[in-house]
Amino acid sequence: MNFSGTSKKIAANTIYQLIGKIVSLGITVLATVIITRTYGREIYGQFSLMQAWPALFFVIVDFGINAIATREISKDWSKAGKYFGNILLFVASRFFPYSQVLKTGITLSLLLILTQALFTSTNIIFQARLRYDLSTIGYLIGYAFILVIIFFLSRAKVDVMWISFSYVIGGFITFFVNYYFVRSLGVKPEFVLDKQLWGYLLSSSLPLGLMFVFSQINFKADALLLSVLPVPAFLNVSNNEAVGLYALPYKIFEVALVMPTFFMNSLYPVMVLRMTEGKEKLKETLKQSLKFLIVAALVFSAVGYVFSPLAINVLGGVEFEASILVLRILLSGLVLYSVTQPLAWVIVTMGYQKYLPGIYLASGVFNLVMNFIFIPVYSFYMSAVITHFSELLILILLIVTVRKIWRKTYAA
Repeated sequence: MNFSGTSKKIAANTIYQLIGKIVSLGITVLATVIITRTYGREIYGQFSLMQAWPALFFVIVDFGINAIATREISKDWSKAGKYFGNILLFVASRFFPYSQVLKTGITLSLLLILTQALFTSTNIIFQARLRYDLSTIGYLIGYAFILVIIFFLSRAKVDVMWISFSYVIGGFITFFVNYYFVRSLGVKPEFVLDKQLWGYLLSSSLPLGLMFVFSQINFKADALLLSVLPVPAFLNVSNNEAVGLYALPYKIFEVALVMPTFFMNSLYPVMVLRMTEGKEKLKETLKQSLKFLIVAALVFSAVGYVFSPLAINVLGGVEFEASILVLRILLSGLVLYSVTQPLAWVIVTMGYQKYLPGIYLASGVFNLVMNFIFIPVYSFYMSAVITHFSELLILILLIVTVRKIWRKTYAA
């Protein structure tokens, strides 16, 4: 495979995903403005919890299986139909002191777990073939429907649980469009359960699945803890308002994280090939990707810091003024996430994913303990800081692990 041609494919597929995310971000911005201006920060906090609970369990529908399947399909495209068909076959809030309406909204939103499962299953094919342009089209069509539904439901001032449910409808639409595109690539899912294939997938993906579980704890536990732990008196807000004030800047922060995520989505199949070509090829690919991601993160952090007040004002208005500092804290640590992702995927590429669960477990435990201690004192401000310290711990452990397995793999 020509390296320059591969570089172009990586760039093109990263751009396709970014275009999709930029457009969906515009739709998300409009939806957020509609919700915050129509319902206020208290109800926006409830809406955020309805979205946060399903997101906490998204790892259940993947559990690392998609990454392993992508690796195998990248090596042998003839396996695509079997893997796709089998993975399509693999398809707690009650204990929290929430209102009955909020509990019902969370229950309805749990269908997002199913739509996420369907979406990620189709993405296996798009990732392996570097055809994220098709995935982006389906993604945007689903989001367009979400915006239209939210607009009309908000005008009718319906309960916010149905606003949240619009994401479920959009998710199903995205899957149907993506399924059509998968078939257009010549992949016909073989709905015959292959026990040997599933034995391999489950045993290989278990470390990645556990890693995703612990990683999700890092990213979602703080919002859930904010909803139940005491709110410090100096903030003068309710638990739901605290969640809303944290969720708005966190949504922007998550959007900022798509650059390294999408870049690695495009790079991963190539890293698998570079691994077969030798040590220097893989090393050079990793080195160049790290340089690009670090520079991009630093630029985005600087720009984001300057425009944080404008972003919060546009999305939430004066009610969300306390969110400005939270956003600046979150954006200041972007470079950490731009380094950890390539290092983690190098470990997967080299077949040593068994080391990842321990790394992310240590970080998850650290995150939970620190939030339990500091949320009652500093609330969401300290949660933003703890998010970065948790990622710093991951980075240190990943560096140690990569150095270890690199020496082990290329000792000869």
